[in-house]
Amino acid sequence: MDRHILFYLVGRIILVNGLSLIIPLTAGLLWGERGLLYFGPSLIAAVALAVFCLYRGRHHKRQVGAGEGAWYMVLVWLALSLLGMVPYLIAGVFTSPADAFFESAAAFTTTGTSVLADGGAALPSSLLLWHSLMGWLGGLNFILMLVSVMPLVSGCFGLTLSVHQSVSFSPMVASMQDAARKVGCIYLAITMFSVFLYWLAGLSPTAAVNQALLTLSTSGGDSLFDFFRYDSRALEGAAALSMLLASGNFLLYWKGWERRSLKIFLHDAELRYFLMMFLGVSAVVSFHLWHYGVYDGWDNLRYGFFQVLSFISTSGFASTSMESWPEFDKYVLFLLAFIGGCIGSSTGGLKVMRFMVLFKMTSRELQRTLHPHMVVSLKIDGVPVDMKIVSRVLSYFFLVIMTFFASMLIISLAGVTPIQAMAMAVGCLSSVGSTMALFGVTDVASLPAWTKVYCGFLMILGRIEIFPALLVIQHSVSYVWRRW
Repeated sequence: MDRHILFYLVGRIILVNGLSLIIPLTAGLLWGERGLLYFGPSLIAAVALAVFCLYRGRHHKRQVGAGEGAWYMVLVWLALSLLGMVPYLIAGVFTSPADAFFESAAAFTTTGTSVLADGGAALPSSLLLWHSLMGWLGGLNFILMLVSVMPLVSGCFGLTLSVHQSVSFSPMVASMQDAARKVGCIYLAITMFSVFLYWLAGLSPTAAVNQALLTLSTSGGDSLFDFFRYDSRALEGAAALSMLLASGNFLLYWKGWERRSLKIFLHDAELRYFLMMFLGVSAVVSFHLWHYGVYDGWDNLRYGFFQVLSFISTSGFASTSMESWPEFDKYVLFLLAFIGGCIGSSTGGLKVMRFMVLFKMTSRELQRTLHPHMVVSLKIDGVPVDMKIVSRVLSYFFLVIMTFFASMLIISLAGVTPIQAMAMAVGCLSSVGSTMALFGVTDVASLPAWTKVYCGFLMILGRIEIFPALLVIQHSVSYVWRRW
């Protein structure tokens, strides 16, 4: 393994994320808060660590392998979670490192859950800005890794991205930087568009920025901004459009922009399936709410469509209290959070493309059972899918299910009910913390410290999509075995 390229990549991303501390630091000073005290030590530590890593990696070979990619993903999320917790500890928000780690990991992995009372209503404005910024940076980090390093590690992402978005996944650093630049520009542009929508809907510029950062990163579950308190259709419309854009494939957006064509979106199978699922499930939930008389008239459609979009995009925003919702609708939202949005987006979950592959594979096996001599190929958008990709999708699905059940058992040791343990496990793995509140987990702070630390690591494991962690463990065991 080339440690030089590993140091170089880790140093670069820590430097970028560390320098972002200048934003809340400056805002704190302008707002009369102790911004220098809160963020100064973290900024110095991040820059020092980044400079050290860049210096150690200055002789890298400009090529990344699967081993380096796996270590990179694991180390980056751990380092960012540790650096992100420092301002909370310095400000005295948390006395327990476990609470601070949970809060930081939840923000950077865009899980959208919090141990803070009322989501942090009593925090200084600069710390609230940092919290929103961590979520936005976490979403950006994820999609940058998705188009650069993750295809080398897990191998099951190239199905839709490389074939349809004309992006070649090369192990060369220059190619990675080009793909990252494209998706980063789209992410920033949609964020600015979301800020404009929220401002147009009536929010102040500061509130619009905060809300847009949380929406585009799909980490709104712990937001102080509860839509049902405002009861504004304009704000809900701005959020819905932003969540819909955040759920799509960012490289598909880039390709559409380059070609100046909207037809490309109609021809993308994953986007079509996502929209059909969203509209179909929204109609079912809205009808069920109307049937049980939960709301009056058109409010069933209003709240049904918004909450379905919120959970399928793994954003977790709430436009209404769901305590009175029938259990059927709650479980539907729970399953949607497990599925998530499109590959190439900042959403969590397993992604629609993988479920498409699993569904088509099952359909093919049924046809082969009925007609043993029939040759049936698995295709997405008319492009044959390599069996290597299918096997890796199956492997990933198996790993997610096994991790889910194991985590549910471990979390249940904290004294929560089985359904609450299930909600916490799925919430951490799928990066949608609102599944916890859906089934009554409203006081995360009261959980034992070890549970919060475990959930923090589970969030990171879900965000890096399990494969990199297994490769790191395998590499570490092999290294120790050789040295032994």
